[in-house]
Amino acid sequence: AAFLAAPGVFAGTDVRINTPQGPLLGQEMAGGGAVYRGIPFAVPPVGTRRWKMPKPAPDWQLIRDARKSGPSCMQAAGPAEMKTGTGEDQTVIFAYPSPMMSEDCLYLNVWTPPQKVEAAQQTKAPVMVWIHGGAFLNGSGSDAFYDGAALAKRGVVLVTINYRLNIFGFYAHPELSAESPTRASGNYGLGDQVEALRWVKRNIAAFGGDPNNVTIFGESAGSWAVSLMLAAPKTADLFNKAIGQSGGFLDPMLDLKSETHGRDSAEVMGLKFATAAADGHIDALRALSADDLLAKGLALGAINPVLMPIVDGDIITQPLRETFAQGRQHPVPIMVGFNADEGSALSDFYVVAPVPANVGAYRADVDRRFGSLSAQWLKQYPPTDLTSAVFDSYRDSAFGWRMEEMAQAAGRAKQPAYLYYFAHTPPNGNVMRGLPIGSAKRKLGAHHAAEIPYVFGNLNFDQIPDNVIPAVDRQLSDQMQGYWVHFAFTGNPNDDGQPTWSPYRDKDRRYMRFDGSALLSRNLLAGSWELHREIDRRRIAAGIAGDGSGAGLLSVTQLPETKGAQAN
Repeated sequence: AAFLAAPGVFAGTDVRINTPQGPLLGQEMAGGGAVYRGIPFAVPPVGTRRWKMPKPAPDWQLIRDARKSGPSCMQAAGPAEMKTGTGEDQTVIFAYPSPMMSEDCLYLNVWTPPQKVEAAQQTKAPVMVWIHGGAFLNGSGSDAFYDGAALAKRGVVLVTINYRLNIFGFYAHPELSAESPTRASGNYGLGDQVEALRWVKRNIAAFGGDPNNVTIFGESAGSWAVSLMLAAPKTADLFNKAIGQSGGFLDPMLDLKSETHGRDSAEVMGLKFATAAADGHIDALRALSADDLLAKGLALGAINPVLMPIVDGDIITQPLRETFAQGRQHPVPIMVGFNADEGSALSDFYVVAPVPANVGAYRADVDRRFGSLSAQWLKQYPPTDLTSAVFDSYRDSAFGWRMEEMAQAAGRAKQPAYLYYFAHTPPNGNVMRGLPIGSAKRKLGAHHAAEIPYVFGNLNFDQIPDNVIPAVDRQLSDQMQGYWVHFAFTGNPNDDGQPTWSPYRDKDRRYMRFDGSALLSRNLLAGSWELHREIDRRRIAAGIAGDGSGAGLLSVTQLPETKGAQAN
């Protein structure tokens, strides 16, 4: 796998801890601290509990072995290789080994700080809860990429969680709604995240963590989840700060019961799936094996609205874009940002538009799609380098403006926001890669997820020895860990000895640029946020459906014209 981090090194000593659930047997880490893996936080969602909201896991009396991670939730293993547009074989950048999978997957892992660090703090440690990415289709909180040892050694209790994915985690059906006490269905994966946060509230003090000082953080779909948790009424007292890395769920959302943006309700879509997959009834779907159901669900394709969070009236009560526009999200400090080359790795999955054949074709495409905004588009993404124009517009449309919009929204909730831009090329970023369509090539650069090893202090991905990791990368990782951890402690990332990171403000749009080192800057990608906010505004006003992949030049519909409209 391209990005698997080396797991933490164990001291070889078993450690025991008593929790409200029951006693656990974990492992001491080299250098202090301990890790406890595979802790159940909910009743297994199997059999008749498939597509039911989670219930807390039962307690136990005998000591439970917590030295091994629980299985990942049901998902497809991604292809290891792809063919570029020129016919060359190329390793897929996010090719993970097939995990051990089961529907019985609602487990979490906990890393605790060394005792000497806990003693020096003299208070319970802040808690950081990581929500993994993977487009709500795949991933696991136990991926070695997310090993929490380095962050725990800085004085936090680190928790990584699983949650149900794809057709198991995001599926609505009228029968499911009818059998639910809340008359809602669809957001089971989100329900799992809420239940994991409730587990933290009930149990984390036993691990030395402060249940009243919890920071949620995640990347990609994990950052989507962070934005959703910020808007979910049920999580109001479950966390105190939030960090979103490359993802804000600000697209139009399906509604459980009503047609929206010209799309069927989630229940109608779910009923159509059930009719094609079985006999239309939930009992028939529940009778399918997990493997059969997974295969039928994955046949829907990636980023399908059937497999996405919806407005269910229970966990999510209105589209997130409305919640943030009104400043009604939970009033907590946030830290959000994105990377300079978000599309370079994601292009493997056909979510980045083909590079046009020539300047004329590019201009014609822009004119057709963006009408009176074409001049602003071409100013922002000039045709001097067509590959960069395509990839930069995808970055800003799919990620950039959404993260800055979340920073803007924090002000509406009267809370500070800290915006960042990760532009550092990691050791693997100089790899030149072919694109899936056409003959163009480009470097990975600061690709999607490139910041994760720096945040977690896991730079030795792919088992790279520490002594060959450039000093600049180790220093940048140390800086970023410092900011992330101090934010978890106080809601402010600043600490002595680090460049000052000023909060985002509308008048100067301050942000921290990570590129070899940390540099406070202003007015991120000037003009980008204004342009994409206006494009989005016009699409919504016209009732045009959108999704996470319908960004930039992949927009499927010509923009409607607005009288006197200008990007502002």
